[in-house]
Amino acid sequence: MLRQWFFCALVFICTLAHPIQAGGLANQSVPSAALGHPINIVVYAPPGDPPATGWPVLYLLHGHNGDQTSWVNLGDIQATLDRMISEQAISPLLVVMPDAANSWYVDSKDLNGPGNYETALTQDLPNWVETTYPVRRDRAGRAVAGLSMGGFGALHFAMSYPQKYVAAASLSGAIWQNIPRPYLDKTPDELQLMSESAYFQRVDPATIVVGPDIPNLISHFNGSFGTPFDARLFNQENLFTTLETRISEKSDLPAMYLTVGDDDSRQLWRGAIAMYETLQAAQRPGELRITEGDHVWSLWRVAIIDALKFIDTQF
Repeated sequence: MLRQWFFCALVFICTLAHPIQAGGLANQSVPSAALGHPINIVVYAPPGDPPATGWPVLYLLHGHNGDQTSWVNLGDIQATLDRMISEQAISPLLVVMPDAANSWYVDSKDLNGPGNYETALTQDLPNWVETTYPVRRDRAGRAVAGLSMGGFGALHFAMSYPQKYVAAASLSGAIWQNIPRPYLDKTPDELQLMSESAYFQRVDPATIVVGPDIPNLISHFNGSFGTPFDARLFNQENLFTTLETRISEKSDLPAMYLTVGDDDSRQLWRGAIAMYETLQAAQRPGELRITEGDHVWSLWRVAIIDALKFIDTQF
């Protein structure tokens, strides 16, 4: 009995001696010439002093109808980071969570869309972060990740600016293949109807072929790809177009991590699989995880753990 009491007391003392240290959250407002108004951000700074070279930086992007607080309030990201850093599952890093409105992380000022968020978040924001915080300023110390619309944004940034990011992670990313040429002049309503029926096409009672996986959230694009939605402009900005360009240029690409739920109600596993197959065919670095779950925060709170581990291995 005495031995059991002593053991329990020892465990308790050891727990007190190694508590989980909490990182700090700060709300910041960053000037942006590209937008003409500040970018609201939340910054997670890890506990302890930065290394001599500075912390690596992760830009963590929200989804549609989210903002800079989404990962904190809904994703419990602070507790996840505190725990993983304390357990040495990942090295300390600075995490920057910007508000991007419903911009789809592209420049759209000239289209009367939400604004030039791509330029703001790939130029104005990193410049401010790297002069405000003790962080690394090299490609090998910079990564980007996001969920849903933010997953599209993370891959869009990584492929458009491969010299800036060492890794990218897409959680249930809004990934669609390019809209086929015969469909480019269809109205948004016609495209919406096609997106709901065209992926699996029955040729005859015994044969099913895969059709085009086109966007099924056209009404959510908010002018980012033209008003009304412009299929040609979407293809121009779309991930598969940018990836094809980088492959043809023989450019180095960031390591990419794709994860999506098998019950995703937007059926975004289609795009994730197509993206992974494209990366594999071109012998480019990429990993795919299909996990159990829908397009919901309960999945993303778990999925971010392995995404962070993947990113940590690239720093």
